[in-house]
Amino acid sequence: MKRVLALLGVITFIAVFLRLFNLGKTPIALEWDEVALGYDAYSIIQTGRDQFGHFLPINFRSLDDWKPPLYVYSAIPGIFLFGLNDFAVRLPSAVFGSLAVILVFFLVQEFFQERPEKNQIALLSALFLAISPWHLQFSRAAFETNLSVTVTTAAVLCFLIGIRKRNFLFPASAALFGLGLFSYHSARVVTPLLLISLLLLLRKQLPGKKVLIGFFSIYFVFWLFFLPIAVNRDAQIRFIVTNDLEVEANRSRAAGEIALDLKISHEAYTTGRLFHNRRFSIYNYENLKRIVANYLSHYSPKFLVVEGDAPLHHAPGFGMVYFFDYIFIISGLGFFILKYAKRKNLILPLWLFLAPLPASVTWQSPHSVRSEIILPTLQVFTALGMWNILIYLKREWHILYKAAVWTFLPVFIFSFGKYLHQYYFHTNYELSRNWIYGRRQAVEYTENVKANYNKVLVSLGTDMPHIFWLYYTQYPPRQYLRVGGTVSGGFADERNKFDKYEFRNFKYYELTGQEKYLLVGPPRDFPPQAKILKTIRYLDGSIALQIAENLNE
Repeated sequence: MKRVLALLGVITFIAVFLRLFNLGKTPIALEWDEVALGYDAYSIIQTGRDQFGHFLPINFRSLDDWKPPLYVYSAIPGIFLFGLNDFAVRLPSAVFGSLAVILVFFLVQEFFQERPEKNQIALLSALFLAISPWHLQFSRAAFETNLSVTVTTAAVLCFLIGIRKRNFLFPASAALFGLGLFSYHSARVVTPLLLISLLLLLRKQLPGKKVLIGFFSIYFVFWLFFLPIAVNRDAQIRFIVTNDLEVEANRSRAAGEIALDLKISHEAYTTGRLFHNRRFSIYNYENLKRIVANYLSHYSPKFLVVEGDAPLHHAPGFGMVYFFDYIFIISGLGFFILKYAKRKNLILPLWLFLAPLPASVTWQSPHSVRSEIILPTLQVFTALGMWNILIYLKREWHILYKAAVWTFLPVFIFSFGKYLHQYYFHTNYELSRNWIYGRRQAVEYTENVKANYNKVLVSLGTDMPHIFWLYYTQYPPRQYLRVGGTVSGGFADERNKFDKYEFRNFKYYELTGQEKYLLVGPPRDFPPQAKILKTIRYLDGSIALQIAENLNE
């Protein structure tokens, strides 16, 4: 066991190093969600309130997308110790990501405790999660979903150990499942379903009535805090703006189809009123097809191996997993059915197939952020597949076994090395636009020269400019709230302002002859005759932002 723990220590070191190395510099900048999370945590430290003035909220309005609170509160210790900077804002994701690697080792041991190969599969699972492109991508930026992966893994692990040992970990799992409701939007669907699955699968091993009452009492406390969020219209905005069901469009389509049936025949009209009923438009066949297609897309090689989804979510030229992972995942599922499908272990495939459900009813599917909670099941099935294939070859075809090992090792090393190269060297250069590079440089410039101007106008084309200027100036939250704080976090709101800064659109020639203004915006905001003072470029050489002053006649 000492050797196993030593190997786990090595894997953990690799995981921590990969997640902390150059954390504040790669990716090259913080995108707007990261900045918003960081400034809200900073504001909580300074005032106990978020940027809107809400006292210790359990649902952060943020950029009008109402973020769950776990990441913000997790960022407080790092920002308190290291100050408001990129490293501190991303630190919770790196810490939780590293912790997940350790947790998956013990989770796999718990699942397969009666199998002689449990240690090998547990170590492989931990290793594959430590170097996972998907998990690394989200462990190195302030993604709330990454915390939900760790919390969910810990909840399942504590539940299983708590049932087996009849100890405090069982009620602790109730708290962790409850905490999952406040980690990320997808977890609010997946974690309750996982808990129900565990309770049904292991109902015969559940502890006595008193312990169960305590368990559900703890879980219910979290639901008491969550229910107001669940029924609040504003807090539902994230689902409203991302859902792919097109209810109103489907209702109009249903009315049109009923009118067409009436033209065809009386019988068609009679049955059509059932099949095209506007009251059930959300359940119509087109919606069903879209949801099924969205769901299945999360398992496609195109998404997992070839190209991933949005550029922000993966390294250039990589999908979400290594190409060899896909083969081992499929074979791992087969070996699971043949060798490991005990009642307790069924939670693994259930987890795998429940995880994409929330993302399936949203646009932009497949979506790696909304479905990241599928980890670490992919790594567990990868480990099962690889281990069992190698053991079979070693037992039945020893020559093929040696050939497989000597073929796989260089492929594995090359794939991992290629990923590191693409991530650390290509991400910043190719994706500086996606990571919203240039805002720090713009803020530094405006801070240095703002004393020479009456006002600084920052165009909304700069993308959520108010939060970037708050973050990079580290504007005192108490002072900011004294003048009203953030009015709205929306893309198009022109009411946010502080100090000399106003965040609104402008027309360059309409500012001629007025007060002396410093102007910040993308190139489209300035005509050729504009008096450009500074041009900020993305790393590929294209223009990110320009800074100008108005013409005085």
